[in-house]
Amino acid sequence: MRAFLAIEVPPVVKDYLQSVISGMASRVKDIRWVKKGGLHITLRFLGDIEKDKAEQIREAVSVIRTAYSPFPASIEGIDAFPSRRRARVVVVTMKEGVSGIKNIFSDVERGLSTLNIEPEEREYTPHITLGRAKMPAPLLEKDIMPLEEKRFTVDGVVLFQSTLTKEGAVYTPVWDIKLGG
Repeated sequence: MRAFLAIEVPPVVKDYLQSVISGMASRVKDIRWVKKGGLHITLRFLGDIEKDKAEQIREAVSVIRTAYSPFPASIEGIDAFPSRRRARVVVVTMKEGVSGIKNIFSDVERGLSTLNIEPEEREYTPHITLGRAKMPAPLLEKDIMPLEEKRFTVDGVVLFQSTLTKEGAVYTPVWDIKLGG
């Protein structure tokens, strides 16, 4: 199964970001916008894994259950990777909770290394993906909608199965680890 680890964002934040996507979609063309169900903070894309490997991954990263208590997070603004001048991915950046999310990412990486899963080579930046460009293009300031600061609680990590369909990816939770036991 094609899988990734992520932090869920609550429905109220997803609803808000869906309205942001709707506003930006009328301004920015050639972007494949993420559907509401696909809005989350990705920690680690795993690629294709066997079903029994999913349980091994759960065990390997379970230290986060007791190492962290739920903590506040908030969204900040809209940006692009690798840059606004050559936008391939349109994202929402995080304001509050960044260090906590980065710490969870580091512990996840350590756990995955015990299963001989290669570490992520790029520096990790917590974000919520809004859309992906078909071809890199500038993301202009006039096209970017200002964001309200929406706060939520980071309370766990989910392993999602990603099934690719003609309508886009469908994400199904496989298991979750709640923070704080």
